[in-house]
Amino acid sequence: MPRLHVVFDLDDTLYPERDFAIAGFRAASRWAEAELGVSDLTAEMTAMLDSGTLGQLFPTVLARHAPIHTPQQLEAFREAYRRCDGLALSLFEDAVAALDHYQRQGPIGLITDGTHHVQARKVAALGVEDRFARIVFTDALGPDRAYFKPHPRPFEEMVAALGAPGDRFVYVGDNPAKDFVSPNAMGWTSVLVHRDHPRIHDVAKVAPGGAPRHTISALTELPEILGA
Repeated sequence: MPRLHVVFDLDDTLYPERDFAIAGFRAASRWAEAELGVSDLTAEMTAMLDSGTLGQLFPTVLARHAPIHTPQQLEAFREAYRRCDGLALSLFEDAVAALDHYQRQGPIGLITDGTHHVQARKVAALGVEDRFARIVFTDALGPDRAYFKPHPRPFEEMVAALGAPGDRFVYVGDNPAKDFVSPNAMGWTSVLVHRDHPRIHDVAKVAPGGAPRHTISALTELPEILGA
């Protein structure tokens, strides 16, 4: 009998990515204080994040507070953020309900972009690894972000891992610039969760072929639109 497989994105779909960023800033700030004698930088980095300057945040902050630093120190500063010692994260409440519900429907999956070890730490911190029959870390599929969304390979891997002829696949994500191009082309149902909360990345753009079939404001709306 055909089964329903709901596959989720991670950041800002199942938990607030800003929580990870702030935890990472605290870790990077601890590194800067221990290694460079620079006082707490968390509030400054958070303000820069909220102003939309994440891309150049680390070199800008280090140049401001430690003008004489090495490339190795800059990389260590970034890595302290990525490693984020003592990381603790929590799922959105509606994500807990959705995962509980769709695990009962059939095997579910997770596809996530980002540096592999960072995304794996997030999954571990959220305690969700055992919920998914297959997790695809796109960074682990090849070098230089070659298989990041919207590349079809992560979705093909998911079908190979979970699917059988006639099965129905759904992808739930938050970024129409990349999340839905391949699922749409493969005949999946695409669902955008548009939450009213602070975000790290702009998601205003919609990629060609990437418009979601459905838009919801919480994952508790999924059973109504999917009929299951």
